[in-house]
Amino acid sequence: MSDSTARQPGPGAQPVSAAGWVALGVLLLVYTINFMDRQLFAVLQEQIRADLGLEDWQLGLLGGTMFAVFYATMGLPIAWLADRAHRIRLISAACAVWSVFTALSGAATSFLTMALARIGVATGEAGGVAPSYSVLSDYFPKTRRGFALGIFTIGAPIGLMAGTILGALIADALSWRWAFVILGLPGILIALALLFFVREPVRGRLDRPAPADAPRPRPFDAARAVMTTPTLMLLTAAAAATSFGGYGLYQWIPSFLQRSQGLPLETVGSLLGPIFLVGVLGAVGGGCIADRIGRTHVSAYAHVPAVSLALASPFFLAAILVRDGQLSLLLLVIPVSLSYAWLGPGLAAVQTLSSPQLRSQTAAIIAFFNNLIGFGLGPLFVGTLSDILKAHMSEGEALRMAMAAAAASLLIAAGLFAIAGLTLKRDLNRLGQA
Repeated sequence: MSDSTARQPGPGAQPVSAAGWVALGVLLLVYTINFMDRQLFAVLQEQIRADLGLEDWQLGLLGGTMFAVFYATMGLPIAWLADRAHRIRLISAACAVWSVFTALSGAATSFLTMALARIGVATGEAGGVAPSYSVLSDYFPKTRRGFALGIFTIGAPIGLMAGTILGALIADALSWRWAFVILGLPGILIALALLFFVREPVRGRLDRPAPADAPRPRPFDAARAVMTTPTLMLLTAAAAATSFGGYGLYQWIPSFLQRSQGLPLETVGSLLGPIFLVGVLGAVGGGCIADRIGRTHVSAYAHVPAVSLALASPFFLAAILVRDGQLSLLLLVIPVSLSYAWLGPGLAAVQTLSSPQLRSQTAAIIAFFNNLIGFGLGPLFVGTLSDILKAHMSEGEALRMAMAAAAASLLIAAGLFAIAGLTLKRDLNRLGQA
């Protein structure tokens, strides 16, 4: 064997190309637009409620359940297509679709017309995330995936910050309708930039090659893989429990600060927005810590999320239960950061456990339950419980108690991640990816 052959990097050890960093940067922008458009509804829902005459349970449907049903359901066929087609073009088209429907949300005049606009946003956003995971896994080797996916997921807190600050500023200066229109349009430019700057990578180029006689993927192979891999089942349940609490809290925090703590919209926008930005520390830090510890203890890709969520829950409860709005904002800094630390490690574990030919579908299946249970039921649970409790206490206190109940679900998620850490190495060994 020649020296040059000996120095060839094996699967998982390859350096990251310049094209990989470009892809990460542009896909990060797409993901940021995704969450900015999603957060707009949450920060503006008090104004939407007053203008359209909606109840809390209807806000929960629009911001959570109705959105999540279409987001999760449409994600499955789109992911099937992404595992067979040009992923970059697919993501670009999806970004353009959800941006147009975000702008159209500003024209809503009733619950029905707002619902139709939200369905359009959800359908577009269903084509953005799972294919992006697949693309990045073909640019970044497994020893860097926790970091890469952690960087990618900082788009969530950055998008939440941008949606909160810009949405509040535009709504205060013009109206909530103009906030949707103005912030919906930049996504179309980002969609074009994706086509121009990012190349479609070779599928599975950084993983162990499949045997020459390996059968071609069949329908439902991804579902079989999830159901027969204990760690993927546990990660699916853990992600759903995390999102139940996380989406339940994040949709209602702007309303909580206004309705329960008495803060005006402009104050919520200017102070809550920067707090969402500290989620960047958690998203990047969680991925980096898991990558470093994971070199010798692969269970870190599940145990880092377990620890971060176990610490986040009591801080969320404290921020909700105090009676001072400024103190609530201060207390939110720690759990907001910790609540994002699960994303990089958890997503990296899912991608490494998945066959390169099935990555988008596997991610979409897990996202289906994650969004249907977490995103679909979390905000609706808080809104419905708030409406029920209004018969026994004030509107502000009813919302406070409903949010406290949602925060407790993060402890269940922490326990599920902890168990997943015990099965992760065994499943990686069985699949030949250790």
